[in-house]
Amino acid sequence: MTDFLRADPGRRRDLSFESAGEQLAAHLYRPPGAEEDQATPAAALCGPISSVKEQTLPHYAERLADAGYTALTFDPRGFGESGGEPRGRYNPYAVIDDYHSAVSHLLTRPDVDHDRVALVGVCMGGGYAVSLAARDKRIRAVVAIAGGYDIGSTFQQGFGVEGFAEYVRSINDVVQRQYAGGETEYIPTIAHALDEDTPIAAMPNDEAFEYYDRTHRTEAPTWSPQITADSLPTYFTYNAVAAAPLVEPTPLLIVHGTTDVALPPEFAQQAYDAAGGVKELIWMDTHNHVELYDQDPYVSDAARHAVGWLDRHVGT
Repeated sequence: MTDFLRADPGRRRDLSFESAGEQLAAHLYRPPGAEEDQATPAAALCGPISSVKEQTLPHYAERLADAGYTALTFDPRGFGESGGEPRGRYNPYAVIDDYHSAVSHLLTRPDVDHDRVALVGVCMGGGYAVSLAARDKRIRAVVAIAGGYDIGSTFQQGFGVEGFAEYVRSINDVVQRQYAGGETEYIPTIAHALDEDTPIAAMPNDEAFEYYDRTHRTEAPTWSPQITADSLPTYFTYNAVAAAPLVEPTPLLIVHGTTDVALPPEFAQQAYDAAGGVKELIWMDTHNHVELYDQDPYVSDAARHAVGWLDRHVGT
């Protein structure tokens, strides 16, 4: 039986910060025993598509805090407890902007060493960490875990070229209906599979369904089972591989599972190959994608690699 990790809500404190005129709900994790204004190195964390701050990231934030880092997690605009309309519109570039604002917030805090701020991203947050580090040189180091680096190619690989084109066209038709009618169209965030009853979903596979359905019930009541249909065309064109060369000279660590159908290892390899400068790629012996979300030994091992990288390039 799988032993799922459970976060400790007592480890985090609520706060908010502004991004693009919206207030984003966030959690701050401080190193145990740190004085109130003691400046420590810090990391801003970003997680999977549609996820809120109570999913995936607490397990990494707690381990980073135990290692001496202040960790910040947040709900992207339109999700969870954050502001933003319409609800559930997932735009990778808006999330990256929110991630950028999370770094900016850390750089206003007296309990953060402003010369030692890093990024740690999981799943799509891993790709976004690469994209953000390409444009933001305030960042001292980057860790991308189980990252999403080329989403269109990932889906095209799964559907086939013609099948994916037909699927995108079906989404285009829903978005056209939204344009004509003026009302936001929603689709399921998760589904076991695509069928006549569910022709479109953001994550149509058992692995995602089981993870989000379970954590929605046990840890993340604000997670939404629907997102806007117009989220998908933008999501499908997200590609972090093109941004990877621009991360240099910021040190980049990529951690990825050897078995990952959701976000195949080949794209992690492409991102690593495209990056220059100080970099490292660590392969973890996994059975699926979500083991790196909330299962041990995978999370603790990935967090250990992350802490080692940050200690080397940011330092406690």
